[in-house]
Amino acid sequence: MSISNKTRKTLWAKSGNRCCLCRIELIQDSDSMHDDLIIGEECHIISSKKDGPRGELKCDSDFDHYDNLLLLCANDHKRIDELTDIYTPEKLKQIKNIHETWVKTTLEKDVLAFTNDKYNIKSLSRIKTGKQVVDLINGAHMFQFDHDELHTAEEAELVGGFLGELRDYGDILSDMEFMQVSKLGVEFNEIINEIEHKGFLLFGLRRKLRLRNSKKEDMGLFDTTTLVAIRKDNPSIIGDFLIAKLESTDLNLNI
Repeated sequence: MSISNKTRKTLWAKSGNRCCLCRIELIQDSDSMHDDLIIGEECHIISSKKDGPRGELKCDSDFDHYDNLLLLCANDHKRIDELTDIYTPEKLKQIKNIHETWVKTTLEKDVLAFTNDKYNIKSLSRIKTGKQVVDLINGAHMFQFDHDELHTAEEAELVGGFLGELRDYGDILSDMEFMQVSKLGVEFNEIINEIEHKGFLLFGLRRKLRLRNSKKEDMGLFDTTTLVAIRKDNPSIIGDFLIAKLESTDLNLNI
């Protein structure tokens, strides 16, 4: 077998794109002629090979299961595989648990803790109420809405319909009376509850995007709302936050 995409995403998300030992960022700059440098490696706690690191020990799960993996930089991967007397399975599982707890608690204190502006990796907060949605879209110049794969017409109508409705309201919300806006928040509460009942969670972010025309001329900064509907089992969700790679903050328009 091999490490599944879901397992790989879970490992990277819960590790916050950081090495479990030294906590260095695992995607690093390269020169403009090459792709970004990825120094992260998905490491087995117990090797599937009898003569591999800790391979003589019994593995309680599949060798490529999340429970038998941790995320390290290349240097620390070499370290744990050479110093097996120090880095026992129990020790490595403890290191992994401490690191993932650190990622979760750090996010709870600072939603921007694991953002990386160069690679447009952002931490989006969970949206739980209609008022949060209203505040997120009110006054925004542009909207970026997205969702996980939808499997049924009912999901498309519920999730897709809600995001489409938000786009329409975003254009007129600033002109509505306060009472109308308050009632809208209550209506959104009901829709959010229904969306969550169907297995989705909402996450959002407000940020500035710089636009340029086809001549690369600067058109200025635009206040932009990003809102996504994500299935509850999406591995990029950590507590009340979603770690996601978004579009660049420097957009080119063909105008």
